[in-house]
Amino acid sequence: MFQVRYPRNKIYDESFLKICDPKIRAFYEFYCSKKQGRSMPERKDFDPVEMKQFLPGITLVDVDQKTGEFTYRLVGTGEVTKRGNDPTGKLVRDHFRGDLWAETEENYLYVCKCKSFIFDQLDEKWDSGLQLHDEVLFMPLSNDDELVNMVMLFCVQEYK
Repeated sequence: MFQVRYPRNKIYDESFLKICDPKIRAFYEFYCSKKQGRSMPERKDFDPVEMKQFLPGITLVDVDQKTGEFTYRLVGTGEVTKRGNDPTGKLVRDHFRGDLWAETEENYLYVCKCKSFIFDQLDEKWDSGLQLHDEVLFMPLSNDDELVNMVMLFCVQEYK
């Protein structure tokens, strides 16, 4: 189905909290509560029972420090449904959602290099007249608070 893409709206500071979906804000606050004085929480800080309402929109991506590759570790049920397949265990560059790998890779590289989040928002207009509003929050995770070994994403989509 042909789609018209609008420019991406990437935000690198907390100003996104003024415009984001309330679920994105709630997830960001939940993530920040897990830092406990560190710059980044660890994967083990997140108990799936505590984050039940977020799980369908969660994606975990492993970062290979030697190769620079990103691999899907876990893809939430909501994300699998939207994609029509489950890319768990596969390379992100081969199974990402979007038009250009360079744009997607830029988000992952920013999170890893800067050890910080990025909020990415996109509106797509489909030839059917539907418009998809997509918000994704990329968040760093680290076992040693130095290197990002995993990126946690939370996505909210809405058709208008």
